[in-house]
Formats: sequence, C-alpha cells, structure tokens
Amino acid sequence: MVTAIMTKVAGNNIFRKLSHKIVQTVTTIILIFPAYSVAAEWKVVPRLMLMETYTDNVTLATQGNEKSDFITQINPGISLTGTGARLKVNANYTMQNLFYANQNNQNRTVHQLRAGANAELIKNFFFLDSTASISQQNISLLGPLTTNNENITNNRTTVKTYSISPNIRHNFSNFASTQARYTHNAVYTGVEGQSGSQSDTILLSLTSGSAFRTLGWGLNYTNQKINGLGTSIGGLRTSVENERYMGNLRYRVSSKFSLTGTSGYQKFTYTSTTGKSAGSFWTAGFVWTPAQRTNITANTGKAFFGTTYTLIASHRTRRSAWSLNYHQNITTTRDQFLIPATTDTANFLNQLWTSNIPDPLMRQQTVDAFIRDNGLSASIFDPINFLTTQFFLQKRLQASVALSGTRNTLVLSTFHMLREPQTLGDANSVLFGTNNLALNSNTKQIGGNALWSWKISPRTNANIGAIYIRSNILATGQEDETKTFRVGLTRQIRPKLNGAVNFRHVERTSNQIGGEYRENAVIASLFMTF
Repeated sequence: MVTAIMTKVAGNNIFRKLSHKIVQTVTTIILIFPAYSVAAEWKVVPRLMLMETYTDNVTLATQGNEKSDFITQINPGISLTGTGARLKVNANYTMQNLFYANQNNQNRTVHQLRAGANAELIKNFFFLDSTASISQQNISLLGPLTTNNENITNNRTTVKTYSISPNIRHNFSNFASTQARYTHNAVYTGVEGQSGSQSDTILLSLTSGSAFRTLGWGLNYTNQKINGLGTSIGGLRTSVENERYMGNLRYRVSSKFSLTGTSGYQKFTYTSTTGKSAGSFWTAGFVWTPAQRTNITANTGKAFFGTTYTLIASHRTRRSAWSLNYHQNITTTRDQFLIPATTDTANFLNQLWTSNIPDPLMRQQTVDAFIRDNGLSASIFDPINFLTTQFFLQKRLQASVALSGTRNTLVLSTFHMLREPQTLGDANSVLFGTNNLALNSNTKQIGGNALWSWKISPRTNANIGAIYIRSNILATGQEDETKTFRVGLTRQIRPKLNGAVNFRHVERTSNQIGGEYRENAVIASLFMTF
C-alpha cells in the first residue's frame, strides 16, 4: 500500500539547481537589459501568515489508529510584480514552516513558488519567456489524498519545475507571421525512479496574415525530446521523442462563424502497449463567436490512437463565467505539471472578475485573497495528477460556473477524466509496488466541487465548500471516494491584517481493506501584509 511508502523528497542539490536556473534567468533579463527593468513599474509586497491547526487524525489513519495533534505554522512570503512596455514579471513565494506538538520529528519547511517572466529583448523580434514553480502534490490515487501539507501521509511530494523559452517572431507585412521557438524545461518530483526529467522542444510555425480574410492557413512543426522519464529494463534513464507535422485551414463563413480543419502526421518513439505510436491525423470542426463574450470551438477527427473530439466553450457576463471543455491527447504527468490548467481556480475566478476589476494586478490580488480566505489551493477544481512515468491517452471533460453578486460568490465545477496507459510502467514503481495489474490499468476520476462565499458585512465573510472525488483502478476494481467539507469565517481586523477560523471534515470510503479514514480539524489563522 502507498501508506507504507517512504517518499524520498529531492535533496538540497536539486533545489539549488532549480533556484540557480530561476535566478540566472531573471538576472540575465535585468542585468543585460537594465533599461527594461528600470522602465517597468515594480511592486514588492511582503506578507506573513500565522496558523494554528488542531486535527484528530494527523496521519489520515484508519479507524482506531488515529493520532491527534496541534500544528503551528509560521509562513512568511513575498509577491513581486513588474510591469513595463517590454518586461513583465510576476512571482509569488511562500516559505511554509510546520511545527507539530506531538509528531515533532515531522517538523519541516516546504516551499511554494509561482513565477513567470516575459521579456521583449529585441523589439518586435526576439522574446524570452520563463516560468518556475514549486508545489506539493499527491503521489498516487491509492494513498490518502489531501489538499494541504499539514497531514502526514507519505503520499505527498514536492514538485519543482522550470521552463526557459527564447523565441523569434516576425510578421511579413499582412501576408503571414512566423515563429521559431526553443523550449527547455525540467520537472523534479523527488520520487524514486522518476526524480527528474528534462525536455527540449523546437517549434516552427507559419501562419497566414490579415490578407487572407476568407481562407486562413497555417503550417506547424514540433520536435520534443524528453530525457529521464523513468528507467529501462537495464536501469538506464530513457529518452522519448515526439515529432509532429501539421497544416490547418480556416474558412470564414461569416464574421461570427468559421469552418476549421487540420491534417498532419505524429510519431512517438516509445514502445506502445497498443502497437501504435505513430500515424497520420485529421480534424474537422468550427469556431462560433455569437457574441463578444461567448466562444465555442469544436472538432472531431482521427488519430493513430482512435477517434478524437475537442470542445472549448465559454460564456461570460458581468456577474457570471461559464466554461465547458473536453480534450483528449497523448500526454504525461510531467506535461500536466508544466502546462497550467485553464480551468483552475485562480484562472477561472480571474475570468469572472475581468469586467468588475479592470486592473490586472488588483484582480490577481483579489483572486489570491479569495483563494486564501476560503482555504483553497490554486487547482482544487482539477483531477488528481498522480505521478507515473508512463505515456497515457487522457480524456478529460470539465464544466465550471462562477456567479458573483453584491454579497455572494458561488463557484461550481465538475469533471470526468479517464487515463489509458500507452506504455508499460516500471514494475518496481513506488506508486503501485509490484501490482503490475494496477500499474498498467486504466484509471478514472469523477469529481465535483462547490464553494459559496457570503459577505456578511464589509469586513466579514462566511464560506462553505465541498469537494468530492471518486477514483477507480479499472483492472482491479478498486474504488475510493474522498469527500471534503469546509466551513469558515474571515474577518478584516485592520486594513492589512485578516483573521480566519475554519472547520474541515474529510472522509474517505473504499472497497479495499485499510483504505478508509476520517478527519476533523479546526484552523485559526492571521494573515498580514506589509
């Protein structure tokens, strides 16, 4: 069982390497192009959160094995934003220090980082994009699942990523635009057998310009090489290449409706369990924009792995945001960590408040405060991205709606995700032990989330939230349900000082022995900015 796994968190050397990459990128931009940083408007906001938690089941153990504990947290942090004509920087860092009254051998410090920078190094020609992140994630669906770092589960690890992407863009008048992009990224998980992987990608594209009003076109080539994604039978780190050629057409029927089509060829170099890892593909569909704030994109087609479908639909009003998305593609765990989900909590609320809060910085601060005050993480509305070295076909449907009134905000989300492995997993994987049947099985997740925030007074908010996730290992028949309920009260004590009290109840049921647990927790916190 995963509860017996002793997760090995990445050592300080890996953290130093990641930190070095981040500092190197930002320093290069600021030192080599100082005019950009001087011209930008910078804002630095230090902060401190003090938190005390009582839980009656700190390890999320089965009934009769619970251990209660008091957990003290002292969490300093800092936000850095820089906005200029040719430079944009946004970084948010927190040092989370956890101290346990009874399990003091578990005292630890974990780091969270979300950072991104975009620089226009040569005007209208040469650009540099970079990102970095540090977060804590659940390892496997089989172990206890939690959205916080307070519980001691051995099913949680620190995931560190960075990406550096220099690119050249050029417009040939109104005839076409071209892009040449190189991207280097890395993901470190701290889990034995898949502790780190790196990827190098080349993207070349040519897209028609405004001269082609009725019939638009595009040509695209990508080549990605991933190193260190798991180990081969001989114990060597493996590398996989993904190469794709694609052409697309868009026929404009009217100002609001267009027909679309793509065709191309894609090849993976992995050994597929289905016998297919390369082949031609095509799609046909449409783009419909019936109103300024309504957009629907849909298509269907064929690829080497079967019939494909895509749906992206969104609608926004002054007080609501609606979203419906369906995607299916060959992907990996590392790709999911590197590509931000478009339906995560922060992005979705950002979309909701676009018209109400026009200033981007103020809107982001409002979103961050809403997530913090309601005890949320930035991606709780998403399925669990459990770790695996495999390539898999992911089919994901997600629907979300957010309603904002004068005193109330309601956010609802539901998802259905199926993962079908395309490659064999490591028989010694820490995720499944020696259970090859489970390791190479299809997995399914179904979930729903609800959050209601009520503004009782100008300085006091009440919130109620619920999360439900059901996961299935289809080959073994294992089914687990995790339900989380949270209710809380937030009070602005002073202009830069907030206090909150929350109650959390977590319950997991399972058709496997030893997979059930319950937890009740009370959390009191103070949050201050300087």
